[in-house]
Amino acid sequence: MPSFLKNKYVVALISATLLLFILMAASAVGRPEVAFIGDAMGAVVTPVQKFFYGIGARIEDSIEFFTEIKTLKEQNEKLLAEIDKLREENRKLQDLKDENDRLRDMLGLKERFGQFDIVGAQVIAKEPGNWFQVFTIDKGTKDGLEKNDVVITNKGVVGHIYEIHANSSKVISIIDHDSSVSALVVRTRDTAVVKGDLVLQNDGLCKMSYIPKDAGIMEGDLIETSGLGGIYPKGLLIGKIKEIDKEPHEISKYAIIEPAVDFKRLEQVFVIRNSVPSVE
Repeated sequence: MPSFLKNKYVVALISATLLLFILMAASAVGRPEVAFIGDAMGAVVTPVQKFFYGIGARIEDSIEFFTEIKTLKEQNEKLLAEIDKLREENRKLQDLKDENDRLRDMLGLKERFGQFDIVGAQVIAKEPGNWFQVFTIDKGTKDGLEKNDVVITNKGVVGHIYEIHANSSKVISIIDHDSSVSALVVRTRDTAVVKGDLVLQNDGLCKMSYIPKDAGIMEGDLIETSGLGGIYPKGLLIGKIKEIDKEPHEISKYAIIEPAVDFKRLEQVFVIRNSVPSVE
C-alpha cells in the first residue's frame, strides 16, 4: 500500500471526493437515490469544508493583522519624524528667545548705566569646580577692554578683569577668596568690605567684614558697591545680607552675603569698558 494512503486524513479526503463525484453523476441521471447520497456526502464533506474555511479565515485575519502592524509602524515613523522636526524648531525658537533676552538685558543696562560704555561677552571657559569663581570671556584688548574693567550681568556685579589678552580676558568673581569690593548697605548707608572666603565660596557666598558693631543692619538688607577702592563704580548691586554674626574680638561684626548673581550658571556677561584707569 502506498505510504500516503496510510494517512487517515488523506484517505478521508479522497473518499469525500469520490462521494462528491458519485453525487454529481446521480444528479445527472435524476435518480431518487441522490437525496440519500447527498446526505451521506454532506456528513463527510461539511466538516472538511469547515476545517478548511476556518484555516482560510485565520490566514486572512493574520494577513490583516500584519498589514495593520506595517501601517502602524509607518505611522509611528512618520510621527517620530514630525516630533524630531518640532524639537528642532523649538530649539531654534529657544535660541532666538535667549538671544532676544540677552539683547534686552544689554539695552536695559545701557539705559541704567548710560554713562558707561558696555560690551557684551560670552563665557568660554572656567576654572575647575561647580562655581564661576574664575572664568574666561571671549573679549579682550581688540575689543577695547582693559585690566580691572568691571564685569556685570543684568542682576548685579560679577567681578573684574585681572588678566587680559587680545581676544580673551580672565575674570575674578566677587566670591573668589582673592576678591575684595568696597561696599555700602543701601538702607543704613554703613560702609564695609565684601570679600571672598575659602569656605563660603564653595556655597556661592561671600563675606562682608569691618561692619561697626552698632550698625543697624538686618538680614535682607541690600548691598551695593560704594565707589571706593578704585575699581568698582558706585551703585552696582552686590547682593543681600543672608546672616549676621559678631567677629571673635567683638569689636565689629560681619555678614554673610548672598550675591545677586547666580555664580553656578554664567553664560553671558557685560563689561563696563574703561570704567576706571588701568592699575598695574
